[in-house]
Amino acid sequence: MSRTISVSEIAQIAVVAAIYAVMTICLAPLSYGAVQVRLSEVLMLLCIYRKRWCVSLTIGCMIANLFSGIAVDFLFGTAATCIAAFLMLAIRKPLPASLIPAVINGLLIGAELRLFADVPFFLGMLGVAAGEIIAVSVIGLPMLRAAQKSDILCRLIGMPRRPRQNSADSVS
Repeated sequence: MSRTISVSEIAQIAVVAAIYAVMTICLAPLSYGAVQVRLSEVLMLLCIYRKRWCVSLTIGCMIANLFSGIAVDFLFGTAATCIAAFLMLAIRKPLPASLIPAVINGLLIGAELRLFADVPFFLGMLGVAAGEIIAVSVIGLPMLRAAQKSDILCRLIGMPRRPRQNSADSVS
């Protein structure tokens, strides 16, 4: 059964894709290479809530990878993001899902760096995976928890609102 996508949804996809691409490109010294921390990867956590964010981040990654300096990064990096995004959507639990980009990007980008940039596979894999853990798990998870306190962000992203602790719960 197919569903029509609204103009609003298309606009949201475009905006998130643009944010990912601009963050990655503007922070280029950190975003590319054997040791990379793409701060734009914090957005990957959106994928656990809606399929549109998987599409959006794949498009944003594809655009950003045009600027990586390795022509095939357009294919390898985009494929890694797409696979990780849809696996995160399938898992739907923030902590385990946050580790998926580290595994997928570590393996695929590690292989890409070995084949096309002469970086030893293990070093490339570790450098990329460590950067993903920093961006998605260490930085992204606290940001996601903070976003869950906002009704507006919860509605926009499609995530459940985090229940507030009342003062009686926080004392004990």
